[in-house]
Amino acid sequence: MKSLRVHKEGGATSVSIEDLPQPKPSTGQVLVKIRASAVQPSDVLNSKGVFANTTFPRTLGRDFAGTVVEGPSNLIGKDVFGTSGPTFSFTEDGAQAEYALLSVDAIALKPKQLSFEQAALLGTPFTTANLTLKRANAVPGETVLVLGATGAVGSWVMKLAQAYGCKTIGVGRHGTDIDSTVDPTLSTANGLTGGKGPDIAIDTVGDLNLTRAAIEVLAPLGRLCTITAPRSGSTELAVDVTSLYRRQISLVGCNSLAYSQSDMARMLTQDLVPLIESGKLQAPELGNTARLPLDEALEAYSGSVKKAVIVFDE
Repeated sequence: MKSLRVHKEGGATSVSIEDLPQPKPSTGQVLVKIRASAVQPSDVLNSKGVFANTTFPRTLGRDFAGTVVEGPSNLIGKDVFGTSGPTFSFTEDGAQAEYALLSVDAIALKPKQLSFEQAALLGTPFTTANLTLKRANAVPGETVLVLGATGAVGSWVMKLAQAYGCKTIGVGRHGTDIDSTVDPTLSTANGLTGGKGPDIAIDTVGDLNLTRAAIEVLAPLGRLCTITAPRSGSTELAVDVTSLYRRQISLVGCNSLAYSQSDMARMLTQDLVPLIESGKLQAPELGNTARLPLDEALEAYSGSVKKAVIVFDE
């Protein structure tokens, strides 16, 4: 079977398409014929050797959608989708191959409302966004400030917060409620909340100046949840501890790789699927996402294509 592999020699990584033996499932596993696999930003980082736990050579691809072709009889022929935990595509081969081996509890049944490409694009962004709102203890009626509101994860935080009954304030460089280039202190958030400030801030950017500004505009008892940090320079954040304790502000981190693949499949089944099937969340449009056959998938890792989903022949 064809597979998109990353090798590492010395400090350098390289990505190529190789032929590998088709894997055989054992007890408790399924073989999924992959129909689509998104190339997420974390996949590109993984291809560059950024994640310390990745072992090489490795088949890339955290997110997938496809059809079960081998395994328990009750699952044969089922269309499924899913995402990774800390092992799939890091220490175990991922989804950017014609077939992938998965645990039976690592897959979720694909809603009929989603195409394979749409389902394959959802895993990492949805689960990460969902985890941030859970970590921040978001409840209906609260206001959520989202740093990086137009990004892969930030846009899902916006959609999910609204689906869960929260109000949202998007922060970005264009097309958002607050333009961070015009208002780097995020003071506009006070006016948008009647002077109270947002209850929650979700940081998907990792710009420490914006992180600090978000903390300062939070309402009393506010919570900031971050999924990221600067990739260069200092990652230390200076905060006014007096203001922090007097306003009873909570700062929490969210690491999606701290959750197992079965945790993620359960989250997709219990949280995402009902929202899609009820119509509270619409199936995402592919928009400017490039549909690339596996033979052209290297373009998504070279940087010549910015957003892509790899599609496989039926």
